[in-house]
Amino acid sequence: MRLPRRAALRLLFGGALAAATGCPPPRRGPAAARRGPIGGPVGAQVGGRIWGDDPELGHLLRDGALRDRSPAREEQAGVLVVGAGVAGLACAWRLARDGVDDVLLVDVGQDPGGNARGGRNDVSAFPWGAHYLRVPTTEHRALERFLEDVGLLRGRDARGRPDWDTRAVCPAPHERLWQAGLWTEHLFPPPLSHGRDDLEAMAAFQARVDALARRRGADGRRAFALPVDASSRDPELLALDGLSMAAWLEREGLAGSAALRWWVDYACRDDYGCALEDTSAWAALHYFAARSSDDPTRDVTLTWPEGNARLVTLLRGAAPRARFLGRAPCVRLEPGAAPGAPSAAHVYDAGAGEVVRYVAREVVWAAPRFVLARALDAPPPGLEAFTYAPWLVANVTLARAPGGAGAPLAWDNVFYGKPSLGYVVANRGAPPDAPCVVTWYRPFADQPPAEARARLLALDHRAIVDLALGELLEVHPSLAEHVLAVDAWRWGHAMIRPTPGFTWGPARAAALEPIGALLQACSDLSGIPVFEEAFYRGVLAGEEVLRRAGRPFESLL
Repeated sequence: MRLPRRAALRLLFGGALAAATGCPPPRRGPAAARRGPIGGPVGAQVGGRIWGDDPELGHLLRDGALRDRSPAREEQAGVLVVGAGVAGLACAWRLARDGVDDVLLVDVGQDPGGNARGGRNDVSAFPWGAHYLRVPTTEHRALERFLEDVGLLRGRDARGRPDWDTRAVCPAPHERLWQAGLWTEHLFPPPLSHGRDDLEAMAAFQARVDALARRRGADGRRAFALPVDASSRDPELLALDGLSMAAWLEREGLAGSAALRWWVDYACRDDYGCALEDTSAWAALHYFAARSSDDPTRDVTLTWPEGNARLVTLLRGAAPRARFLGRAPCVRLEPGAAPGAPSAAHVYDAGAGEVVRYVAREVVWAAPRFVLARALDAPPPGLEAFTYAPWLVANVTLARAPGGAGAPLAWDNVFYGKPSLGYVVANRGAPPDAPCVVTWYRPFADQPPAEARARLLALDHRAIVDLALGELLEVHPSLAEHVLAVDAWRWGHAMIRPTPGFTWGPARAAALEPIGALLQACSDLSGIPVFEEAFYRGVLAGEEVLRRAGRPFESLL
């Protein structure tokens, strides 16, 4: 969810969510009561809470309790977008660019943004999901146009190279790695457990990634590209999807390096919420190779204290006339029989306590595919192949910034060999003795998703405090008396898992087939869960709305 792995490769060898309205102020117990191990007085006195969408609404949708309720009334809508995450908001933005303003977005969440939401307290804004966006590659024209529209891309130099708003560019140092009390710059090699064989294995891995980044398939396309639709369909390349990343490392003779294996496993957990054995080799290699560019102006990471919630705000501002209705899950869909036919959606307005039947010129489904199964009369094909990674995000408010021996505090701070991904500093740049918020990420990748989800959702606030601070205070014991609050979000279905055989397999292919007049716009359809794909799917659906309406437009794709 953070710094791209390819950037780390170059660094190594170059030198050898609360609702968007916010959280309450952090609370701190008496200093005397805060001394002691986690699980004792410290854990008991830490403020904060668990945030998240209303679970009762989710249960009503899951159990089908509202599906057959008679609508209280019927309303007309031009374009109804079900799901106000990145894909739904991108759809609204694309339509707004061509003057289509009769758009209504409905979502089970109280606020738009999906898993790209953020929160805020008295100390800082912070993310509930991904913390950054890599600037787009040349294939992703739509995303580049959006960044230009909202001023993050300020212009181009005489050679056409992009000029990015430096206030959003992640400053150095980007990352550091902790092992046995010592911090070192970058994520490889581990400071205390590597040898010459590990460095040689990493060099060999980099050589393979570089070759794949340059490679073009028999169809002339880049082997790996963003969006995924721009990638080569060369059968030799797609065969990588049938392997796990663990099996690929074995095949390439690289599995013997424990340090390299940890690093690639960390990348799979960070990017997809999956362990090496559960990640498609195609998907894992795509993350390393797709963003490759020889242009240093495209080797840029954009980040904000609230993470990608900033992009949500910008998307909303770029489609100001699109309406949003929160706490409003779609409980039933009635797709038109064919493209162009009106469709209907039954939406439960929790605020009014009633079901409303919206009849729309177009309905765009921009929510996860597993939820779609609950709204249709018959479940869509291949649903069992769509699995989702559970995640825990904890925003820890501290009275002072973390320190450490060795490399200085970085944006991304990773713990070697730990189940978490470490933490990102939301308000880095504040004085060392000023309060700060660190965002700690923990994927639950060590169990099958259903078991991991049950384990995650069983955690209460005290258990989350013990889990997060158990790691943080092992690494930073001096912070024990400086923890102000722990605010957490449990994502039971954080993102689609690109398991072996899924991204280019029959289930995803079936999901791309039309369902009557219903349009779909969800990153699930791409097979990998990244901002770029959600944005692309939203734009793709928006342009299909324009096409069906017979409106002339210049495609951004």
